[in-house]
Amino acid sequence: MCGGAPDLPPEKDPKVEREKVATEATIAANAKAAMGRRAKRSQSLLSSGAMGAPGAVATSSVLAQGKDKLGG
Repeated sequence: MCGGAPDLPPEKDPKVEREKVATEATIAANAKAAMGRRAKRSQSLLSSGAMGAPGAVATSSVLAQGKDKLGG
C-alpha cells in the first residue's frame, strides 16, 4: 500500500465552537426581545396618538375638554 494518511478535515476547537454558538444564541435572543418591545410599544395608546385602534373613541381628560370639574 502506497500513500499516506487520508485527508481529514482539520479538527475544530470545542471551546471556540461553544463560544460561537453562545454568541449566536445571544444575538437571536436580543433580536427577539427587541421585536417584543417594539410590538408592545406600538400597541400603546401613547404611540397611537391616544386614539387606539381606528374607529375607537378617543380618550381625553376633563381638562382637555375645557372643564374644571367632572359633570359640569
